[in-house]
Amino acid sequence: MMEINPEVQQAVNAVLETAQRGGFEGAMETLTDLLRDHPLNHDIPFGIGAIHAMKGQHEKALMWFDRAIEIFPYSIESNYNKAVSHQKLLDLPNCIRSYQKVVSIGPASDPEVAKARSMVEDMASNIRRTQGISMESYLRAGDRFGEAFDLMERGNWSGAIKGFRASAALNAKNAPCHGNMGLCLAYLGRKAEALAELDRAITIDARYQPAHSNRKIVEKMTEGHPMENTTYESINFAKESFMKKDS
Repeated sequence: MMEINPEVQQAVNAVLETAQRGGFEGAMETLTDLLRDHPLNHDIPFGIGAIHAMKGQHEKALMWFDRAIEIFPYSIESNYNKAVSHQKLLDLPNCIRSYQKVVSIGPASDPEVAKARSMVEDMASNIRRTQGISMESYLRAGDRFGEAFDLMERGNWSGAIKGFRASAALNAKNAPCHGNMGLCLAYLGRKAEALAELDRAITIDARYQPAHSNRKIVEKMTEGHPMENTTYESINFAKESFMKKDS
């Protein structure tokens, strides 16, 4: 059962004020002691996550925000700060979903809910402008891409290609999708197809450097001979920022 304790909440707020003044070490020790005595209080893991976020340690922050949300799913603060950490990490699909969660659980009058709604609307507008698709299609494409990327990391080239193609069908303007597909084809020895996908990535985004770098590697291949294990540049869909302005 979740614990609600005003005294603990006040203590966490005081600790965060200390952390904002640079007292990170003492603040973290205090919260760790509080957590030991109050393991079912969501304010404490939120506080720990907030301190990690203040220090720029957003991956660690996410772990603690998730712990706070597991205890109390309707915490506006935890979900909002989770969205911000995803945004700092350029994990935009999860950033969007976290902001959407804030909007769904909080009253419209809450300042953080209003900010979250504005962020979702701005992101949807940017997706339509830069990708030419809806936010829903963008998120579905991101899901397919993430699954394919995991297969690629495990060396399942054929499975990854299938997943990247499914993602590209939903979002044709995602250069990393075609770039990573090119790498998978190269590892299967399909040089011509690999070059075609890398060229497609460059056509979509001429500034997409991984495709340029990987093309130089693939050019040295012999058709029918799989590319040898070598250093290559891949990028996850989540790292592609659709928020950048067109130059």
